[in-house]
Amino acid sequence: MTDTPIQPPASPSERVKAFIGDLARPFAIYATSAAAAIGIVRVAWVVENGNDGAIYLGAVAVLVGGIYGFKSWEQIKTGKQGAEVEIAKAK
Repeated sequence: MTDTPIQPPASPSERVKAFIGDLARPFAIYATSAAAAIGIVRVAWVVENGNDGAIYLGAVAVLVGGIYGFKSWEQIKTGKQGAEVEIAKAK
């Protein structure tokens, strides 16, 4: 017999909530990246000197790089926690 408690099946509302939660973050990351790409093209058409474009490109690089950087940091942190749990289970 195992020590793991048996859990009841998830309700339909719980499944919908999990589905939306699983899609929300990737969608936000892709939407932000697409908006930044469109903005870069738009700024390239509008600017009259290179300084304005360079400032915008720097801001976009910091924003998108930060989003992807924090996402990878989160995955590393989650992976380490999962590994620690598995090590604890093995002991």
